[in-house]
Amino acid sequence: MLTVPRISTALATVVIETFFYGIYLVLFLTSIYLLFTAQSRGLRRERSVWLSPILCGGSVLFIVVTGHWILTIDRLFLAFVTVDNGANPLRFYGDFSQATQIMQSSLLLASLAVVDALFVHRLSTVWGHKQHVMIFPALSLLGLVASGFGAIYEFSRFSPGDSVSELANGWIVADTIFTVLTNMYCTALIAWRLWRVQSIVKPVGASNLMSVLAIIVESAALSAIWAVFFIVTYAARSNLRFLIDVTPSIVGAANMLIYVRVGLGWAYAPVKPLNATATKHYASKSNSQETVPVCDEGHWKKQVALVWADIWIG
Repeated sequence: MLTVPRISTALATVVIETFFYGIYLVLFLTSIYLLFTAQSRGLRRERSVWLSPILCGGSVLFIVVTGHWILTIDRLFLAFVTVDNGANPLRFYGDFSQATQIMQSSLLLASLAVVDALFVHRLSTVWGHKQHVMIFPALSLLGLVASGFGAIYEFSRFSPGDSVSELANGWIVADTIFTVLTNMYCTALIAWRLWRVQSIVKPVGASNLMSVLAIIVESAALSAIWAVFFIVTYAARSNLRFLIDVTPSIVGAANMLIYVRVGLGWAYAPVKPLNATATKHYASKSNSQETVPVCDEGHWKKQVALVWADIWIG
């Protein structure tokens, strides 16, 4: 593995995280705008927009990702200007027991937990809140939170001279495994569910539902690729593993990308969902082995829009 100086990775982290944070900020603001203008474009749901997961969970994620980025900039100035007049930035970045380091690591782990929770919410919505489907992702999410607390505890016990490679070793590996398992499980089951619905609405809605699936898979793949990169560099004990601080901005952007692409799709092709009676009829057909009669194109487009409304607004 290519040897990279620790200070170089610290400076690269500031640049890369700022770049992805800018992307995330634009996506977040765009998604909020699309959410509050959804009704004017023909999308109406019974739940208030203020209870939407994109607004509630997205706002929490925005606070976490923004706080992490601010600490990254703050730690840069502490290392090169404030602490010992910037005489020893390497020692500063090597001390994991500092308050700013613990806070930053806590926000990083919190961002993973929030993004995974939003992913679990999408799975629950697509599967009609079936409890047996939610057992595994709920346990893996709890495992992520528990291992996150374990890692932070180990950081707080760090002393100068301790081995960085052994720091919270098992907890960090557990965090990565839990978040990867949650993403893989949720993506696989959402894909299977949408594929099943596609077989029913294939007269017109198939391509639209496949675009739904493609958006979710592409966003999950971005997070998975980043997780694999971290696992490889961590196993090789390369200083590139410290680029993990870019994680909140990357996973945040990947999550917001789903909502923005959905919202922009509605902006160009607004449709109104069916009433409650038609929705229940459609759901009963979807869960049965009966052959659904071929309906007009407008009917299926409305049903596809209803699927997206459930995922987006919940």
